Amino acid sequence: MFILTKDWWSTGKARHLASLFAFEFVVIVLGVLTAQAVANWSRDRAAQRDMLSNKERADAQIASLTSISIAYQRVIPCMDERMLRIMRSASGIGSIDPPMLVRPTVRNLPYTELSSENLLKMREHFGADVSDRYERMADYVDRSQTLVNMLANDWQSLNIISPDAGTTGPGDRQEARIIASRMRSTLYSLGKMSQNIRNRAQEIGVTPRLKSNLRLPQDCTDLWRWNSVIYDPEDVRAARDSPKKTA
Repeated sequence: MFILTKDWWSTGKARHLASLFAFEFVVIVLGVLTAQAVANWSRDRAAQRDMLSNKERADAQIASLTSISIAYQRVIPCMDERMLRIMRSASGIGSIDPPMLVRPTVRNLPYTELSSENLLKMREHFGADVSDRYERMADYVDRSQTLVNMLANDWQSLNIISPDAGTTGPGDRQEARIIASRMRSTLYSLGKMSQNIRNRAQEIGVTPRLKSNLRLPQDCTDLWRWNSVIYDPEDVRAARDSPKKTA
């Protein structure tokens, strides 16, 4: 058997077949590797397009967030002064002026956090500093939204001393003072977070932008006239069309 195989190999046919087999094997391996490389390149391009699309969406939201943060920084001193007045009024024995308890319309901070995949691709494409700024922005927005929710809920709780709620006892007044004091702390933290959002937006390179029908308050007069952190015609229309209480 060995002699027959040796003779067959010596004819050259075996070497030719072996060469063909080796060539086909190399072609197949190269084809698989090329196909895999193309697939990886295609996935990478798709991931990059997705990242850029979500970055553009995030930048648009940050532009709006920055404007809302500016509005909060302008009205926080007005709200803080209102809390001081409520605390002073609640310490006396007279009735509370009902308009002081009316909560202005607060503004939420809509922001969709970038996915971990987007942040990783952003890190590859733009560098770690850029992706870190978007991560910090998401954290600041989340903390700011929590503060806004706390502020809205506590303001509603101040109705414990509203004349419409019945006789106001000493315990009610003490509770209102505690709530107002807590709200002052919330306002202080919200002011800090608002400044952080503005700083991160500046680092990212996004400028404040609002819809054309919205307006930022210039002072406390605007806040209490609009009864809203930002002037929105829809808020005004809703307040105008809401049913009025009758005596």
